[in-house]
Amino acid sequence: MTAIESYANFCYDQAGSYVLDYVDYFDQLRPQISKSGLNISLPEYVSMIAFTTAASAMTSFFLFTLVFLTTVGIAGIFLGLTFSIITGVIGFTASYLFPSLLIQQRSQKIRDTLPFATMYMSTLAGTGTSVTELFKILANAQEYGEVSKEAEKISRDINNFGMDVSEALERAAQRSPNEDLTDLLWGMNHAISSGGELRNFLSQRADTLMDDYQRRVKSFSDQLSLLVEMYITLVIVGSIIFTSMSIVMGSFAQGETVVLVQVLSIFIGLPLISGMFILLIRGISPGGIR
Repeated sequence: MTAIESYANFCYDQAGSYVLDYVDYFDQLRPQISKSGLNISLPEYVSMIAFTTAASAMTSFFLFTLVFLTTVGIAGIFLGLTFSIITGVIGFTASYLFPSLLIQQRSQKIRDTLPFATMYMSTLAGTGTSVTELFKILANAQEYGEVSKEAEKISRDINNFGMDVSEALERAAQRSPNEDLTDLLWGMNHAISSGGELRNFLSQRADTLMDDYQRRVKSFSDQLSLLVEMYITLVIVGSIIFTSMSIVMGSFAQGETVVLVQVLSIFIGLPLISGMFILLIRGISPGGIR
């Protein structure tokens, strides 16, 4: 059980009885929770939203009221109430949108590994491996990340819940957070149901997905070249120019001030800019199997 799932269980114990009458108003979150990969029921998640909103609003009210009472007097109560409302709205919005953020992350991870996973399934299908055994083997191949997790759920539905292959694939397609994986599962279901050759279908789909992956790698290569030029211009050349200008300015201003600005720029500014470039590159880079 993950930390977020433990927190949801705790929130349900604290606020579940108060929110059950309002669960139907959040029914649109049900498919999002399923696609996000969270093993949380809708009542538990609604309880988490309510508890998080109330806790953040109450905490901010006491903290801000305490601070403002010591500075502006009795008006601090109204200021604390205002900030608590703002904090509560932020807490509610963040909790409500959290599944959507998880879906985007999972979708990107699946998109990065799906070409390799599909190629692997095509190879397994070519050896005569049954569909049930195929997903079981794929579930144990942890290098495919989120795709392996989805395969594990399909294998569980077939072996533990007694579903047939077609029903398990349909259920997996409905909860899939990635459109390419959804199309792949529906295509596999159609190939199996119509008596088609699964290996040929997987081989063709693997080629299509790999072509898309190669295009994204090439696009990333072009973007990386531009980012490297920006980094050299902004950080390396810019730092040299800034240091030269600060030395010249030091002859007209107080030496300690110039030294302080130089120290802050070198030991804080440059690492922050470098860190931002690293995060930007990691964000746009296509992933793959590890």
